[in-house]
Amino acid sequence: MLLSLILGMALVDAPLEPLVDEIVVTARQPNTPIEDSPASIEAFGSEELAKPGEFMASDLSRLSPGLTYKSTFGSSAPQFFIRGIGSNDVNPSANPGVAVYLNDVLLASPLGQNLATFDLSGAQILKGPQGTLFGRNATGGAIVFRTNRPGDTASATAAVGVGSFGLRTFEAAADTGTFNGARARFAGFARRSDGYTKNTATGGSLNGLEVYGGRATVLVDGPGGWTGEVLADYAVDRSSMTAHEGLGLFAPEGLAGNPPRFVPCAVARASAGACVNALGYKYTTNPYSEAFDRPGREDLDAGGVSVTIAHSGQINIQSITAYRTAKRAVREDSDASPLSLVALDFDNDDKSFTQEVLVRGSGNGLDWRAGVFALDEHLKTRNRFEVLGTVRAAGAPFIDDPQFFVFGPFRLLQSYRLKTQSVAAFADADWAASPALTLTAGVRLTQERSEFTTETRFDEVTANPILSPRRGGERSDTATSWRLAARYALGSKRSIYANVSRGFKSAGFNGGALFATDSIGPVAPEVVTAYEVGAKWQATDRVELETAGYVYDYTSLQVFTLRAAPPPTRQVLDSANASISGLDLRANARLPAGVTATASVAYLDATFTDFIDANGVSRSGNRLTAAPEFSGIAALAWRGKITSQWTAAAEIRAKYRSRVFFDNTNDPLLSSGASTLVDVSVSLEHPPSGWQADISVRNLTDESVIADALNLGQYGFIQRTYAPPRAVYLTVRKRL
Repeated sequence: MLLSLILGMALVDAPLEPLVDEIVVTARQPNTPIEDSPASIEAFGSEELAKPGEFMASDLSRLSPGLTYKSTFGSSAPQFFIRGIGSNDVNPSANPGVAVYLNDVLLASPLGQNLATFDLSGAQILKGPQGTLFGRNATGGAIVFRTNRPGDTASATAAVGVGSFGLRTFEAAADTGTFNGARARFAGFARRSDGYTKNTATGGSLNGLEVYGGRATVLVDGPGGWTGEVLADYAVDRSSMTAHEGLGLFAPEGLAGNPPRFVPCAVARASAGACVNALGYKYTTNPYSEAFDRPGREDLDAGGVSVTIAHSGQINIQSITAYRTAKRAVREDSDASPLSLVALDFDNDDKSFTQEVLVRGSGNGLDWRAGVFALDEHLKTRNRFEVLGTVRAAGAPFIDDPQFFVFGPFRLLQSYRLKTQSVAAFADADWAASPALTLTAGVRLTQERSEFTTETRFDEVTANPILSPRRGGERSDTATSWRLAARYALGSKRSIYANVSRGFKSAGFNGGALFATDSIGPVAPEVVTAYEVGAKWQATDRVELETAGYVYDYTSLQVFTLRAAPPPTRQVLDSANASISGLDLRANARLPAGVTATASVAYLDATFTDFIDANGVSRSGNRLTAAPEFSGIAALAWRGKITSQWTAAAEIRAKYRSRVFFDNTNDPLLSSGASTLVDVSVSLEHPPSGWQADISVRNLTDESVIADALNLGQYGFIQRTYAPPRAVYLTVRKRL
């Protein structure tokens, strides 16, 4: 219906316009038009990021076919993957393969990344190894969010919204205008909803939303080309825990004996919901209706302050100093049942300090950049595991022997600390070898040092308190990463390019080491060597094409695994090698009467080439986690005037994704089948008065899509997380 509306509006006689305004890659120093960058980059503007219902950093995956998002333990710690590279480790001690930035500040911890994305001017996805331009080294790529900066004149905007499942939202921003060379912007938001999953055990709802926060930015123009910027932000999340669907794995008849035999179900029976967990509970087949005896929650407080001092002249200098904190408390009913089988509490406290100094200049056909970067991060974690609480309540005693944990109740307390220090120096230069040919070279020298300590205790009155005594480890890594690129211009906004780059991720420690027999690591550093060729081609002023083909040599990647052998709940980090290759295609066309068509397709072949996991099983040939073979986005949008004072816009967007696996076993039960999500939106604006109304429908066809899965097979179930069902959002904005 909406597609017909758009096409009908397109028939209105109107002149053709240029394809798009110039898109500038602000993640490069100096800022570079996207068509002049010899790399694969996706850029999105404020309108694309501010549609009703798109609230978090993870929503960026709905706009990009090459970006995959997963998060087992709620939205407070997103996991991003670009072209198959990321981190599938559920522990916050993991170093993500995709670096996330707010303006020029690294968000070192995934905790709180979803809370920083409000009042945005744009976002960019940089694909492939990063590190010679800015920030921390990253093997998979980088995501850069840009906030709105203070304007020169005083102004204000406010927006209120409502939506499905009791959603209420409020956002506001105000610019003070310039006063004595200084100007400021203040922005805030609040969002609350009842949740889209029914808890049949209590009659309430799950997946509720309660987040709010604010940001203040002050810019000062000083004498002699000096400027200063101070940004402070703080956000709070008091949402209910993301609800999971349980999928039983044991045959009901297998639990009849004493002790039970735990007979596995066939895959077909498990998929049909005919199996039970270790306590004999049979789950429902409705992922949005579950029975939780312990309604979970995730409490998160995250924020920080950054100070940027810059000088513009023949030599440009920029200093960025930032301090950020994130504190999280997760309470989860992992088994998603009215029985107490597995309950987890996670408490994390992360503090990070970053300092970056960038210097750049140009002359004689050479644009050069150089910088230093330092990170000092401290993570403290305290986890509590309670297993078989229902059995305990029935009178079963605790037995101080891990071999009996499968049959008897136990409580564990784990605590660990991780200190990470990273220092790097980098340089990068573009040389105009001829009017058409530009050559690029960059190098980075990184030294990272990690200190890790961990301890596990029984949380039992009668038990020897120490289960796994305090252990620790240290690791220092020094690595050189680099990139070489060539770009050849074939005309205005037409070019071909080739680049090769090397990325590095330091050695990792096993934050999931619970028992004395579990190795704490470290696991060897990851190394990626990426080869890419591409073309950026504006065929006319209304048709734009872009393509990139790539091959990655990926060695020593750090893989998170749950070990099957008792005692249960054993988490390890493995080391593996992989091969990645793929092809990205994108086309934009501006049609008559304000209609724009966009299509982008990503093909990805990402497989393990040498991997024997902690269970002794070869996973070579399996697909990598969160690496769909095919994904694509198609969108059709219209914008134009409907009267002399009213303008309107409409869009329909569909994203297709082939099957994606959520762990290295490639078990079909731990995957999401092929899916297509359709979003539509319509807006109406009255510029003279500053009023605007936006309505959008997310997941128009109401498709149930698995967003993540975790194998807890020793307890007879798989934990699966679903993306939200169909939802309608309405937002009214006013420019004051």
